[in-house]
Amino acid sequence: MSVSNSEHSKYWMRAVSFVGLHRILKAISDLAIDGITAGEINELILKNGILRTRADSEPSPTTLYHYRNTLIQLQALKRNGRKLRVNDGERDVCELIGIPVQSNAGYLINDEVRYRFSSLVLRNKHCRSLFFDVFMPESANVDSLTDFVQEGSSVTWHSDRIRDNRRVHFLNIATGQASIYTSYSSISAVLYGLRYWARDELRIIDEYSHEGDQQATMFPLRGQSTSGKKTNVMVIVAAILSIRTTDEWTVFSIFDLIRNCCEKQKLPISTLFGAIDWFLQKWPHHTVLIPTSQSLATLKATSSQQQHFELRRYYKAKNGPYISHFRLHRDVSVNIHREN
Repeated sequence: MSVSNSEHSKYWMRAVSFVGLHRILKAISDLAIDGITAGEINELILKNGILRTRADSEPSPTTLYHYRNTLIQLQALKRNGRKLRVNDGERDVCELIGIPVQSNAGYLINDEVRYRFSSLVLRNKHCRSLFFDVFMPESANVDSLTDFVQEGSSVTWHSDRIRDNRRVHFLNIATGQASIYTSYSSISAVLYGLRYWARDELRIIDEYSHEGDQQATMFPLRGQSTSGKKTNVMVIVAAILSIRTTDEWTVFSIFDLIRNCCEKQKLPISTLFGAIDWFLQKWPHHTVLIPTSQSLATLKATSSQQQHFELRRYYKAKNGPYISHFRLHRDVSVNIHREN
């Protein structure tokens, strides 16, 4: 599928914080019951310090527009003449405005806010056609996060250039579904809007770069509640122990474990890293980390952003080196019931 460059109205997605979206939605619901104009929304955000940039400065008019437009496009806000109102006819929006705004000053999203926004995103026709549909079988109908996780499969992507024009290719190897994005606006919306939302904000997918080529793989994630993280760590621990060799020591590749444990079981890469933490805490003398240099790990990266992305597939303890492999002794064991 090749995306037409003329359909700019589809490409409204930008890298926004969903905690910020929730704060704006709550403020409008609490303070502007009868509706509010776009200018009044901007004033409300600035006056109450609802959004701050990473440099702790006020957001620009363009940034304010993108936040407001995202809420409109996701049908969290609806138009009433010149004014905008919270769309209280939408169940997920009603749930969102009933969730208290987090008191911390950071941008850590809680499970319920993430789930409700995920539902709004997955039901949006532009979000689906540009990004999420390529994960799904052609006959599948994505109505919920559960549908996406159950039916979705991994998608690889890479970019190339023809006459200095960048192209981004998506391919679902299992289904053969493919998408190609060729315009600046479509690439921005898909890679730095939707992909960022799904991976970093909503945690609907995870992603890792490949070894030795310029491809990456994205894969759907099971629901990741805070309370279930320890259980999932122990699932990975058990999976690693089940594939040991009969030798005294077994060497494991982090990259191979990402593919064979995380991707196949639709669990975050951070869960694998949690499993390695467990081995180091419970069996410190039977677990040996094998480091690699950061320069070697990022040898093919051409920017600091790409370096950061390449390093996602390496384990790193606090203040420690990047780890590409580790060894486990055959005496390592676990009582799953006791650990859970």
